[in-house]
Amino acid sequence: MTVSANWDIKTDLFLNDEIINQYMDLITQRSPETVYAFNTFFYSALSDKGYQHVSRWTKKVDIFSKEKLFIPVHIEEDNHWCLVYVDFLKKTIKYYDSLGGRNFMCLKLILKYLMMEHINKKNVDFRPGGWSLLNVKKCPKQNNLWDCGVFVCMYAEYLSRNQPLTFSQKDMGRCRKQIYFEIKNKKLIK
Repeated sequence: MTVSANWDIKTDLFLNDEIINQYMDLITQRSPETVYAFNTFFYSALSDKGYQHVSRWTKKVDIFSKEKLFIPVHIEEDNHWCLVYVDFLKKTIKYYDSLGGRNFMCLKLILKYLMMEHINKKNVDFRPGGWSLLNVKKCPKQNNLWDCGVFVCMYAEYLSRNQPLTFSQKDMGRCRKQIYFEIKNKKLIK
C-alpha cells in the first residue's frame, strides 16, 4: 500500500483512516521499545463491541512495557478525529481534541481497557489509583472542519518525541507535506 494510491495531497482535505494508520505505524517503528500506536479501528471496536473483541489485538505486544500509547479516536457523528495519549511513566491518560471538545467517557473507557488488558495479559490487577484522566485544553486548535486528522498525526508525532506542541493551524500545509513525504519514504524525518 502506497500513499499515492490513498491520498492526493493537492485535492484531499481530509486524512482518511489509512493515512492515519500508516503515520501511526511510522511513529511506532521509530521507537518500538517505548512507543505503541493502535490503528484507527481499535477505539470504535472497543467502544462498540467491548474488550473481548479487542483482547487479541495485542497478542504480540506488551503495551505495559511501553512508555507511550497512542489511540486515534474517530467521533462518527461529527466525522472528527481526536487522540488519546497514555503516558505510562506519568500515569496519565490525555484526550487531545483540535476542536476543544471533552470526552470523559472515552478516557474512562481507555482506563477500563488498561485494567482488563492487565488482568488478561499479566494475571495481576491494574491499580488505577494515582492515574489522571485529562481533557487537554491547551493544545493546538484547528479553525476549519477538515484538518483534524493532521492535528492527530502531529499530536502523536510531537508527543512521541517529548516535544512541546508548537504547531498551529498556519502550519497545516507544511504538516500535510511532511506526512505525505514521510509516508511515501516510509520513515519519519525527525
